[in-house]
This record gives sequence, structure tokens and C-alpha cells, in this order.
Amino acid sequence: MRVRQLVDGLLENALRASPAGTVVSVSVGVAQAQDATAQRAQITVSDQGPGLTPGDTADAFERGALRDRYSGDRPVGTGLGLSIAARLVRRLGGTIAAGQAPGGGAAFTVELPVSPAGG
Repeated sequence: MRVRQLVDGLLENALRASPAGTVVSVSVGVAQAQDATAQRAQITVSDQGPGLTPGDTADAFERGALRDRYSGDRPVGTGLGLSIAARLVRRLGGTIAAGQAPGGGAAFTVELPVSPAGG
């Protein structure tokens, strides 16, 4: 349920930022954990919107940072969604990162621990 809440929030942000007729995509895969002993689920939501600057990626998960920066220039939400997503990911034991999508736009990548089968 929490993973769905997380993906829904990231999709809502991507759809808001993307011009009509562009693509918003979700990819799901498996990533190796940093210590190489376990696998992690990887979810990426990317869009073809205006994208993020390096400064944006540095503070994208701070409450209201992007809303305050872009409220007069492009569609923005309340400024709470990405900070809530980051807190939720941390509570689930994962990581979240903001970056550039291939071909332009923004991409948000979440990695979450995978429970062993039956665990």
C-alpha cells in the first residue's frame, strides 16, 4: 500500500510538470544493493517536462523548495509531495534520488529492500 502511495505521488508530480502530448514513464527493475549482498527493487518515474537543474536535484526533497523556486514559471503543487515521498522511502528502508531523464525532463528513482520469498 505504501509503495503504491509513493508511486502515485511521483506520477502526480510528473503529470503536472509534463506538457500535453508528452510521455511519463514508470520502470520497475532490480538493482544490486551497495554491499552487493542483496537485491533492491528499483522504481523510476520519468517525464518530459522542463527537468531539473543541479541545484534542483540537491534540494528537491526539501519541503516547498521547488514550489517556491518555480511558482511563477510552471505548474507546481503544494510543495509537499516530494518531501513526503522522501520520508516514506526512508521509513521503508530505501533511498530516493532526483535527476535528469534521458532525453530531457526529470527522473525520480527509488530503491527499496526486497524481502526474501516467504519473509
